[in-house]
Amino acid sequence: MSTTPARRTPYQQNSMTGADTMMNSISPQLLHFIDIAIAVIVAIALVALLVKLVQLLIQEIRRDRFYREYGVAVTKSMRIRKAKRPHVPGSFVLGYPVWKAAKRDGTRDRRSNDTGIIHQLSVILVGQWKILGDDPFASYAFVRQLRDAGTPISYCAEEQAKRDAVLEQLRARRTATSIDAIIQRFSINPSDFEGFCADLLRQLGWQAQVTPPTRDGGFDLKIHSPNGTSYIAECKCYNPRHHIGRPLLQKLQGANMTEHAQGLLFITTSRFTSDALEYAQQVGMKLIDGAQLVRLCQEALQIQGDIQPSESSFMLTRADLMQHIPADMRV
Repeated sequence: MSTTPARRTPYQQNSMTGADTMMNSISPQLLHFIDIAIAVIVAIALVALLVKLVQLLIQEIRRDRFYREYGVAVTKSMRIRKAKRPHVPGSFVLGYPVWKAAKRDGTRDRRSNDTGIIHQLSVILVGQWKILGDDPFASYAFVRQLRDAGTPISYCAEEQAKRDAVLEQLRARRTATSIDAIIQRFSINPSDFEGFCADLLRQLGWQAQVTPPTRDGGFDLKIHSPNGTSYIAECKCYNPRHHIGRPLLQKLQGANMTEHAQGLLFITTSRFTSDALEYAQQVGMKLIDGAQLVRLCQEALQIQGDIQPSESSFMLTRADLMQHIPADMRV
């Protein structure tokens, strides 16, 4: 039984004719060009891969040489190069992340849609080597390891500033022989009195942290007594004739409504009014006036003696490093 082939519709005939025409229109020269383009792309990819592998190999060789020379491993998150000249002693500069669109205080400017972050590099120069890293915490830990291994490395700017502050606090305690001497020392920058009080409490066995000036929440210090009791403290470097009244104590009490510290402490170079003394007794607030402050300075000096601060007291803590990172990036 014979069958009749299905007839193509005009649309199918036109489609097949168009496809045949397109295939016939691609010349051999064009096909050859496409083959060459594909070959070039593959060759470029292979060269890029080879370059990357060579760079990784060079980094491994340099890391191995550095370890043999200094006994400290350079982590894979850091890049190591040859320095232009030898650096003895070593030196370093810490780099911190910053917002591409930032306000004057370093936080992100939300008026801009740019949410990019610039990771400024930390640079460590040791002998013939230059090490780069984008994590300031890891970079500083690496510097500490080098120092512990006996490699001399100079202070960075942050360490030098901390050293100056520690030595200044020591000089302040040694010259705090009277209320007038304390007031005179902080007459130009009264806010430095807060750091002085924090350092004094540390010498007496307390833990103390100064709150940032723009975000102090109505108090100056977060502290813990030697037995672990938490306090918040307010510090006022006032002329002895300017007495501390009840309203300032009430303000500190109000600040604790959100902080929930176990105790309150008010420190001043002046005196407290009778109303303030009565209020402090009612709420259980500890008070240190000018005379008591001088006695505590003398007690701290007896503890310290003539011992100079150790090098470890100039080293940066995580909290020190965090101060250089925008507030809205901190975890």
